[in-house]
Amino acid sequence: MIARSFSLALLSAAAVATTASGFDGGSSAAPDDGEVGVTYYEEVLAARRPAGDSARASDAASGGLPTALHVVPAAGGVEYRRLRSGRWKLTLEVAERPHERVDAVYDLVLALALPADFRSEAWRIPVREGRRRASAPALYAGERVTLKRNRALEASWLPLLAGARDGLPDLAGSAYVWTLWDTIVRYDAGAGRRLEGFARFAYETDRRTPVPRPGDARSAAYLISWMPSLGAAVAPYTLRIDAVASREEGR
Repeated sequence: MIARSFSLALLSAAAVATTASGFDGGSSAAPDDGEVGVTYYEEVLAARRPAGDSARASDAASGGLPTALHVVPAAGGVEYRRLRSGRWKLTLEVAERPHERVDAVYDLVLALALPADFRSEAWRIPVREGRRRASAPALYAGERVTLKRNRALEASWLPLLAGARDGLPDLAGSAYVWTLWDTIVRYDAGAGRRLEGFARFAYETDRRTPVPRPGDARSAAYLISWMPSLGAAVAPYTLRIDAVASREEGR
């Protein structure tokens, strides 16, 4: 999620889509078996088809947020680097992946572990493509791909996921908290079979804040592809992007 910061083959991590209801566009992907094949959500929909459209509509109308995630590991890594200026830079990479092919609206959510006292002027994470020194905004269906901090979702969904079985790891005692960044997207069959891109996020925190530990599930980033129309009973397809060794700039 390729040596790119915050790779949107990242967003090739769960379900590709175009802007819906005026929100920013994004994407995500299926298990990486070398071919697109049948995707996770296609399998879910196939299993539910005998119930008919009316049953699916009933599930959607019942509302609610999923309390479990369908988590799979992703190639790549998330790095938290402390700069000499005292600021931190987070970079995220995910190997190129095929995207979902289900015609539906998704809420694509990135769960990032950040210091409890982190400060940043950025409330959006724009995705870019190309090389780090020669890049351009990543576009999907003609729209820029951008994830935005969603405090309302943090207040409503994190209490259900953090520490839950098959949810997000409990960060209690780690000096870090979960933050959620999302975009509403709709599948676009014309966007191609694969996507990739990169982005950066910088923040400030206390110098004593510990650097996240490589391989620790509490330091990983989680890219969640949720299809609300399926109902809360269906666990969203989620990529776990593990933390890699970080170093302080200048050492």
